Amino acid sequence: MTRLTRGLLTFLLILGVGLGATAQSANEPAVDRSAPIKTMVPHRNAVAFQSSPAAASKQTRTLRGSFSGPPYKVGPTKTLTTTVPEAEEHIAVDPNNFKNVIGMISDFSLNGGFNTSKFSVSKNNGGSWKEGFVPLSGGMPATGDGQVWQANSDPVVAIDKLGNVYLANLYIAVSGGNITNDGYYVCVAKLSSGPKFKRSGCRPVKSETSQSTLLEDKEWIAADNSTSKLSGNVYASWTHFVDNTTSMILFSRSVDHGVHWSKPIQINPAAQNGAIQGSQVAVGSKGEVYVSYEVFFTGNQGQHMIAKSTNGGVSFGTPAAQTPLFNNLTFCVDYRCNSFPALAVNPKTGFIYDVYTDQPGANSTAEFVRSTTAGGLTFTAPVKVNDSSKGQRLMPAVAADSNGVVHMSWFDTRRSPTNPDLLDIFATFTRNNGSSFAPNARANAKQITASSGDFIGDYSGNGAGPNGKTGLAHPVWTSGGLNENGKMQSSTLTVP
Repeated sequence: MTRLTRGLLTFLLILGVGLGATAQSANEPAVDRSAPIKTMVPHRNAVAFQSSPAAASKQTRTLRGSFSGPPYKVGPTKTLTTTVPEAEEHIAVDPNNFKNVIGMISDFSLNGGFNTSKFSVSKNNGGSWKEGFVPLSGGMPATGDGQVWQANSDPVVAIDKLGNVYLANLYIAVSGGNITNDGYYVCVAKLSSGPKFKRSGCRPVKSETSQSTLLEDKEWIAADNSTSKLSGNVYASWTHFVDNTTSMILFSRSVDHGVHWSKPIQINPAAQNGAIQGSQVAVGSKGEVYVSYEVFFTGNQGQHMIAKSTNGGVSFGTPAAQTPLFNNLTFCVDYRCNSFPALAVNPKTGFIYDVYTDQPGANSTAEFVRSTTAGGLTFTAPVKVNDSSKGQRLMPAVAADSNGVVHMSWFDTRRSPTNPDLLDIFATFTRNNGSSFAPNARANAKQITASSGDFIGDYSGNGAGPNGKTGLAHPVWTSGGLNENGKMQSSTLTVP
């Protein structure tokens, strides 16, 4: 190899152009089956926290983002709910009418402090909101198979082009303060009904209705709103725990709008069992289905993998590396945090995006990777999208609108860099597929506070829609930890 060729290869490896920069190396560390935790939180006083491990020595290479142009125009902060406390939120935008927005959050105001998922609906682009709980029986979550549960957790929402709203949740049974069994259920209602959800519309994707070592966790949902013949399908992914040491990423699909769900199939290779968590599912512009998840390695390192289906989720190809190895977050003291993927596919171009957090040193970063081609499973080197190096970043969310604008938001401590208990939501967007980003904008009006032993969730949400030739976003967050009586909040961010 000549000196010129060797120099060119080094340059291409840094940029991750066409050479699969995220491919796993031969000296990759061993998987760490002690790292994944079960994330469901059935009671405000029974939150399981992950201890902060020693910082890893691995230093990942991240490119510095290019920031130009004006930032978002930030609308007023809106409080979407009236009950407290709440934490862990998600949001979806109606693909037919972008003024219709639905947020979800875990609410701990009922049933003696057990969490119950609540939704809130806006039909005027986030100007005003109307809230409601998932179907209840005697104040407890109830499902169409006759089950009544103590709690439900990990709320995620999707809306399809036929006007169906899908509320995805874990439903949890508790005895003696311990989780005994649970299930993954999806409640379906027409948006035109309010939406008004009925118990009979809450059907199981996978459920254990009696005491079991099997547990479902960290579920996600996506509706196919493409122009393909698969449009109208609904897809579910989640983590299935066989016991405390064996887990896997499972997937199911519904071709009748959530009435029935297919027998689950496993997404991750068996060699990764027990060392995975945090999947998300998304749909491409041609009906492709993608499932992304994190693999944990020794030394506090992680990596995101992604699998693709071209037949509507009947089968998937072998998962490919979506990110390089990165360092999981270590600064978390008073609340739980993670580096799970935030996955989106551009409905206009078909490019795939993942936004995640890495902690290469004392301060963490929010990093953006995209596929090198539309629908391809080779990804560019990560680009840092936080324009301040002060403080920490955690739990990002990403959404792409039908104009092709990609919107990102995350929790950030830059305004209180020495105190990770004081957080804000910062956001940016890219109009050019990640070649450059807008300067970061603060989305919340009042700082978010967490405290000792607190909980703010395991993820945040962001929904996006067009705005003329530009776009707008609806990041959603909790106004504080459970100890501070946090509520679901959002603001409308407009691309100038």
